[in-house]
Amino acid sequence: MAVNFPASIDPPAWPFECEYENNSIISKFEDGSQQSRRKFTKSRRKWTLKWHHIPREQYITLMNFISQTVSFSARSFNWTNTDSVDDQGGAEVVEVRITNVGKWTNEALHYWSGSIELTEV
Repeated sequence: MAVNFPASIDPPAWPFECEYENNSIISKFEDGSQQSRRKFTKSRRKWTLKWHHIPREQYITLMNFISQTVSFSARSFNWTNTDSVDDQGGAEVVEVRITNVGKWTNEALHYWSGSIELTEV
């Protein structure tokens, strides 16, 4: 059964970061020449999402999703990347897993700020 990122959580702060995995390997030879090839068949993307001052209810929903529903990196889930489009022109849905939960700070009464890292499966 497919698990989806909670729709009740506000979108992350802009801009968020996206990084592509280098899926190549380079071998260097004594004469200075190089040979390269693909190391993996797929280059996975990694996003760092940050939230600033999300309400406490959304923070609790997000932390329960991370710790109980997907058990941090144990389960993958579908995340809608609202800044990317799929082949049909709609928002891209990507299967990801949580690879890092950053430090979260209670900066104001009932408001939280922090980050998570998602990696494409």
